[in-house]
Amino acid sequence: MIGEEASPGRVERLIRAIPEGAVLRGVFVALLVIAGSIAFLDYRQLAEASADRERISRTEPMPLARPEPGDQVRPYLPRTIPVAPDRGVPSLPGWDGPVDGEAMAERMRFVAGPDGTISAIGRIEIGTAGDFRDFLASPEAAGARTLYLHSPGGAVDDAILMARELRERRLSTMVPADGYCASACPLVLAGGLTRKAGQGAWVGVHQVYALPLSDVSRDIDRSIAGVQETIARCQELLVAMGVDPAVWIKAMQTPADSLYVLTRDELIAFRMVRPFPDDASFIGPPAPPALPVSTLSVAGDGAADPAAPDSSG
Repeated sequence: MIGEEASPGRVERLIRAIPEGAVLRGVFVALLVIAGSIAFLDYRQLAEASADRERISRTEPMPLARPEPGDQVRPYLPRTIPVAPDRGVPSLPGWDGPVDGEAMAERMRFVAGPDGTISAIGRIEIGTAGDFRDFLASPEAAGARTLYLHSPGGAVDDAILMARELRERRLSTMVPADGYCASACPLVLAGGLTRKAGQGAWVGVHQVYALPLSDVSRDIDRSIAGVQETIARCQELLVAMGVDPAVWIKAMQTPADSLYVLTRDELIAFRMVRPFPDDASFIGPPAPPALPVSTLSVAGDGAADPAAPDSSG
């Protein structure tokens, strides 16, 4: 009827039924919930960042269980090594200092050992490849044949340059028993004409990354294009060195703060090791049978090993 107010709709009746102040209380509670959620997320991010900083800066050895098939992912230690009751101390020819702590946190150093051996201990930093080249050119490294590696990794580009230098000089590589070769270090290992890993050696891979807290240039470009280019260079190196590039799938599946430790069978299957074992303690396929005398006379003393990858890479 004209002049009468229209009866309120259902929604309006519901709104009128809400007690006075309830809406404000509801908004206040919602804001409290949102603020609490944000605070919780901030706290969790700060806690994770703090734990990550502690892991990255840690120089004390960390007790970690030995990896087993199917249980191979461990925290990545960029400045120290894993320890366990069943792990010994790696033997590095020519090196008489500690093999953990500050030795692993410092820039890689090179020392000459007996019988044509060289030991490399520490982080691969920007410029380490140049240090390595200079060392190989020094009288101290005369007659070198095998490089022993004990390193948490570091700069990818320098690791690639070191690998190519090794192959050009036809040097072999070795991770000693209970040694540690992680992150970019396996790229250097791949450069060996022959490659060995002792019992209990950790050879581990993960995603390429930029190291926080570093006071030198970043290991890689943070951009997607830069990361993809770095991955391509790593795979190109592995192919040239005779390593199955499928090993890099394991690397890309493993976060940068973790390490995928390759098993004995994986080291062999991916051809990360290509040794002729001196004894049963070395990982790898058995040495090939001796060539017939007639073949030896044709091939000559300088014949290339038929199992060896092309050394021109």
